[in-house]
Amino acid sequence: MLKVKPAMSKTNSIKAGERRDVSILFADLKDFTSLSAQMDPEDMDAIMNRVFGIFEELILARGGVVEKYIGDALVAVFGIDEIHEDNSQRALEAAIAFLERNRALEEVLLSNSNHKNVSLSFRIGLHSGLIATGDRGSFRVVTGHPMAVAQRIQAAAEPDGILVSDTVKERCEGDYDFDGPLRLSVKGAKESILAWRLLGPSENFLRDKGPFIGRKEEQEELLRLYIKHDNKSSLGVYLSGEAGIGKSRLAAALAEGIKAYPGFHSPILTGKGQAFRQHSYGIIADLILEYLGVDQASGPEAIAGLLHTKIGMDKKTGLSFASIFEASNTRPESELVLALFSILSAICGSHAKSPFSVFVFIDNSQSMDRKSVEFLSYYIKNAEYKPFILLAGRESATIAKDCFQDFRQIRLLPFKTEESRMIARAFWRDIPEKLLDSVVSQAGGNPLFIKEYSLYAQKHRDISSLPGTIQNIFLARLDRYGQETRDLAALLSVFVHSFTALEAGRLYEAFGRSGAQLQASLDILHKDGLLVKNAEEYSFGQDLFKKALYGSLLNHNKKLLHGLVAELMLEKKSKNRLRLLYHLTRAERWLLAAELITSDPARNFGYEYHPYIDLLYKRLANTKPDVAIQLLITKSALYFNAGKIARADEELKRVMKSAIGEHNNLCMGFAYHLISANNVMEAAFQKARFTGEKALYYYKRANAAPKSMQNVLRHMAFSELLRNNFEEAEGLIEEMLNIPGFDAYEYAIAKAEYRLYAGDYHGALTLLDKAPKPVEEDYLFVADFFDNDLRLRILWQLCDFAALVPGAKLLLDAGSLSQRSLSQAQAMLAAALAFSGNKDASGAAFMQAEYYADQVHNDYDRIEVLKTLSICHYMAGNMRKAESLAHETLVSGLRHSSYYPVFSVLVLLVELAFGKGRHEEAEFFLAEASYCLATGLHLPDKDAILYYYYSARLDAENKAGSYDGKRVKASIALNLMEAEKARLARPELVSAFLAMRSFGEANEWLLDHSGGE
Repeated sequence: MLKVKPAMSKTNSIKAGERRDVSILFADLKDFTSLSAQMDPEDMDAIMNRVFGIFEELILARGGVVEKYIGDALVAVFGIDEIHEDNSQRALEAAIAFLERNRALEEVLLSNSNHKNVSLSFRIGLHSGLIATGDRGSFRVVTGHPMAVAQRIQAAAEPDGILVSDTVKERCEGDYDFDGPLRLSVKGAKESILAWRLLGPSENFLRDKGPFIGRKEEQEELLRLYIKHDNKSSLGVYLSGEAGIGKSRLAAALAEGIKAYPGFHSPILTGKGQAFRQHSYGIIADLILEYLGVDQASGPEAIAGLLHTKIGMDKKTGLSFASIFEASNTRPESELVLALFSILSAICGSHAKSPFSVFVFIDNSQSMDRKSVEFLSYYIKNAEYKPFILLAGRESATIAKDCFQDFRQIRLLPFKTEESRMIARAFWRDIPEKLLDSVVSQAGGNPLFIKEYSLYAQKHRDISSLPGTIQNIFLARLDRYGQETRDLAALLSVFVHSFTALEAGRLYEAFGRSGAQLQASLDILHKDGLLVKNAEEYSFGQDLFKKALYGSLLNHNKKLLHGLVAELMLEKKSKNRLRLLYHLTRAERWLLAAELITSDPARNFGYEYHPYIDLLYKRLANTKPDVAIQLLITKSALYFNAGKIARADEELKRVMKSAIGEHNNLCMGFAYHLISANNVMEAAFQKARFTGEKALYYYKRANAAPKSMQNVLRHMAFSELLRNNFEEAEGLIEEMLNIPGFDAYEYAIAKAEYRLYAGDYHGALTLLDKAPKPVEEDYLFVADFFDNDLRLRILWQLCDFAALVPGAKLLLDAGSLSQRSLSQAQAMLAAALAFSGNKDASGAAFMQAEYYADQVHNDYDRIEVLKTLSICHYMAGNMRKAESLAHETLVSGLRHSSYYPVFSVLVLLVELAFGKGRHEEAEFFLAEASYCLATGLHLPDKDAILYYYYSARLDAENKAGSYDGKRVKASIALNLMEAEKARLARPELVSAFLAMRSFGEANEWLLDHSGGE
């Protein structure tokens, strides 16, 4: 038990005690009042001392403690001073041994008494459950509802009989037989409890606790789907249903069935989603490790060696994969993805000729880590050979939609009455008919509820909340240590990931302990593998062990300890905001947690804040409405920046409703700000300008942050750029200078973007190089990401492919704030590498580009991504891929009236068709492109060159149009060509420009034909 000094007993200090899953033994002497009335007090006292002395001896021998005596009753607890995974069995053994000893003792004691007809009969009740330990004055106490349950069960027991709760029965039925149950009511409890009478030791120690009953139709359907599965198919199967409905049992039955087929040799790989993972791509890594037959502790060299031996993987790829498990892994994400893709492809490829596909089952799939989901989706879409994949999860099929473009859902319904009866009988062969009906009725057809606490590992699929039996397995390991070491281990479980000895010491001191023993305890825990050490930081070596320790802390202590860790983090100059937020919310410091989010300059890109916002909003909506509405604003912005426009709109409605109801200028400003940004995206430029003006009006009234107002002006300026109103756009950017406290960085970036679209590529690059860094340190990573994104777009227009390669790598290393930017960066990198002749590296970059493209969910961003991919594939000579992507882009772009990327794609399709001699097709796309040109809106200069070139070229090839018309088109194209070369300026850049796509060919033809036929 955790102990503190007496001075720490205040309500705002750490309390002594912890939460434990224990077994409670309650024993009471029958007819004590009548017996004591018949006997001399001294004789009675001597008898009771002898009887209870024997009982206490038996209890202590089995690891229990006598918690208290209440007159003629004894209360013992198993699992406080010593924790054992078999506490229920120990308590039951102590009760049985006592009744046996008591019968013999009764004869001896009463033979010397004048009361020959007096009996010493005890009623004993046992129950297991969660209690809290603590100190009350100088006494140690145990509190919790299980104490009352144990007393109620004891009262219902027969003299010299043992009655146990349903929990104890389930934990002990492999060793003992029971009769019952009895349904008992407990004072203060709404629901009755079940109690069982102990019959004696069981004769059958091998009872089947995992029967497979029913589900024949579902099993046959799964078998058919597996047998028919083509290893080139992208179909997935999703097994859904509530927790405990039998998804994993059905999957196990399927695996047992397919293994029985003649000639079956394909691997069966399994994984289980967990709410928290210490590394990304956790599920995928688990599947590969299972295939190798090792765990991550085997070490990088061993893992890489097995990958080479089993599937011929090169050492570099093997080490890249093994780095996933390193706490300080610094390898680029693209390298990890390529390694995983190569390994999984090799595994599936090695069984490609087998009549049976590789079988993959992922349980608890709704808790898969995000990176595993993204990778699985990418692999299924792009791999040559694919496994048969069966996911199992809760009712929502969202995870299946994220992983598969096409999936079959099989929903498991609750069992019907007869099947439920069969399950109940499988666990208790002789269950009475009346009781059977009651169990089936209450279970609602859920097999997990029917079998209750048996097979506890399958009862709690979410291992972040451990059953008491599992918790005790881990806590029992601490009993070999001294009290100081045990206390320290429990305290350290409050840290999210890692901690230093200094931080551990601060918690230890707050607990009322001297730091003298601290390092020795850390060394012991480290030596035994409970803690691992990396440089100066410690962390738990096993997540389940950490969770078991954390679950043992009193809720009061958890709150205080999280507050102490938060204070430690606040003292640091540099802090991990997300970890700090976790500790602040667990410490129930709601306002400080909310202010941590709203004060983050990069909050609108911190999607990790999302799970906390609703909790904080609920806690603060009534007491701090201004702070609460800021949280809603952040949530809406997070959705918008993540490309989840529909969800952003839902939150925007809540913001607008609050703004109108409370006449809140800041909320109104934000609402119009987001609407303006959305209008720019949808090419509704007049609306963008109008809503932007409204946003500025309300922002000024609310004295909003200068950066917010500048961002509105930047959206408005961009809308004017695309309307070809460059002078108006520049004026809007210059308005930023009139905003009090304007942000020089935001102004410089807006100017650089303006120069890019105005065609002043070198000027844009110079402005970007000279742009001041943001004043907010927390915003630097966001600024670096988007600075590199803008730089890459400038270098692309400059055709500076030599500088583009390192520029793309800078962006890819800067973070993952925008899947659109990452996809476009990889595509440009791929084109640049192909341009330099590095085909292998180019192919890998294209693979990454398409991987990130799959993560883009906003239609408008996806149009831009696919446009860039199609152009880059064309530049790399991948004509078929370029044309396929261009068609996909065009369909979506025309539907959304995204004229800017649509014009580029149409020109590319003209270029592709003309190159293959399909003039009629080229003319079709050229005509469609002319409508974009007729809008008078700004269009990409390089695409305009090719538009006029091919227009003149097709007229000349087909002998169509007038001489003057062809000459005018050629003249326009040539003028645009010369202007573009002038903007590039440097000879090597001009040379690169003329070497890409059809520009060189166009340049020569235009020089020959612009003056005459």
